[in-house]
Amino acid sequence: MSPVRLAGARLAARLPSAALGVLALLLVCACNRGCGGDAAQADAAPLDGVPSDVDLQAVPGWQDGALGDATGDAPSTRDGASSETKTAPSQPFGAPRAVTRASCSGVTGSGRKHRVAEEDMKTAFADGDDLLALANRAATGALGADYAPSDLVDLRNGKPLSAKECERYQCLRKDAAAALGELMKEMRSRGFPGKVESAFRSFGAQCGTFLNWAKKSDFCEATEQSALPGHSQHQLGTTVDLFTEEWAKDPRGVFREGFGCTPPGKFLQEHAWDFGFVMPYPIHPDDRHPKQKCVVRWDIPVNINPKTGYRFEHWHIRYVGKEAALRFKAAVAASGPGTPDEITLEQWLRRERGIRVPDADLPVCDGCNCGACTTLAPPGEGPCAGRGAIHLDENGLPRKSSAAPTIAGVRFGHTKKWPGPVLEVKLDVPAGVYTQTPVCGPEHAGYDGDATFQALAPYPETAPRAFAPIAGAWVVAIDPDDDNKGAPAWRYRAAIVDRGASVGRIYNRATVLLPASEGSVTVRVPLPKGLARVKVAVLADGVAHGERVVDAK
Repeated sequence: MSPVRLAGARLAARLPSAALGVLALLLVCACNRGCGGDAAQADAAPLDGVPSDVDLQAVPGWQDGALGDATGDAPSTRDGASSETKTAPSQPFGAPRAVTRASCSGVTGSGRKHRVAEEDMKTAFADGDDLLALANRAATGALGADYAPSDLVDLRNGKPLSAKECERYQCLRKDAAAALGELMKEMRSRGFPGKVESAFRSFGAQCGTFLNWAKKSDFCEATEQSALPGHSQHQLGTTVDLFTEEWAKDPRGVFREGFGCTPPGKFLQEHAWDFGFVMPYPIHPDDRHPKQKCVVRWDIPVNINPKTGYRFEHWHIRYVGKEAALRFKAAVAASGPGTPDEITLEQWLRRERGIRVPDADLPVCDGCNCGACTTLAPPGEGPCAGRGAIHLDENGLPRKSSAAPTIAGVRFGHTKKWPGPVLEVKLDVPAGVYTQTPVCGPEHAGYDGDATFQALAPYPETAPRAFAPIAGAWVVAIDPDDDNKGAPAWRYRAAIVDRGASVGRIYNRATVLLPASEGSVTVRVPLPKGLARVKVAVLADGVAHGERVVDAK
């Protein structure tokens, strides 16, 4: 986020509720930058652990029903239509491709504090020619530095241009440009002429855009509002940042909050898919203001949307074709709009590939997000070596866990932050173990009343949601020593994470795989009042290990 929004988020966490409204107004007025994934630079040139003997990939459900659903929809073809041939389960993200040219000064280089590993910069999974390419922040969501569409045209006149020429003019792929023309014609007829701020950006151009953001704030803040080179949807040649001529007149710049609340902003949210465009970066349902859905709430810190990897952008639209856009629209409507189950483009594209769980993959490791990132670098290497990363194999799947976590001790405790008991579970966790949300603790999420892992709210005043088990993920599992009373087995589950509030605050709003904390780890699980005895174990793939019984004292 921009320095203004970062300071605001930190301040909001400490302010009394009466002051939050004033802070909201000040920040909306002060924020003059984009706060999502691919905002262009303002002064850019003329662009308008499973046990060691178990193979993680052979675990039942890792591919069928969890990562790859054998009964799910077939993956898409390059024109967005359905295909008869499914992606091989061993390569759910597509075939990896080695890229020989992949450099961006300020992002690469082994001596840098914040950088991306060479393996992540020089491996591309996303097929840019596919209109439904899974391009995102993860290590498996990268486009090659050498990729550019072959059918780029000038948005002014439809003239074919090379990727190099498109560094001087605004370009899109031919079909996307034609669809954008129809969309902007409709906008003009409604009285709000559109203005394209940014369209196709090459790997090199995105390198400059990202570094410009990093210069104006810092590297880590830039990663949440501007894509790293190779991870921008603008490189697909199907994505634009679209505003209006009127909005662009404001001296604060176009990348400021509030566009989604304007008539043209609402029009894009409601009708862009009629022209083949979709909005990849909505506000997470947990974060929407209860009275105005086009802005975020101000009573809790609002971080990135864990289902997309970025903050919201109501101006960022991506062309996927009319047929695919309408299928996505129907899928969103069926998912439960406004509820925690509401899907984004990321989840829909994953389902098109047969990937149903997890909701999304963690961002690529860059030194800023250690404890919650993915990398193709071997274990022990990369910018987050020893500090928490999911190390992927050559197909983008988590490497086999080296060993299982074990319970070293269990005791009941209490804190003023929670009305019931807090179970403290001490574990010995080897390197290479993976866990999953929810992250529990008095400062994160806890189980009260009838809450279970199938119905748990990550924040006060947010709706409960289910945390579907992810194959291969280890969790602390707890059950009252009772007759079950119709509750699911091991009803209280918690991630093997003790790294503080940040990981839980961001990722408890989705079901995601996380790297477990390593070494001697204490997991604190808030539980309901009145528990006299509980069973505790570590759980993976439905099998409990090291089960023991603990009495409350």
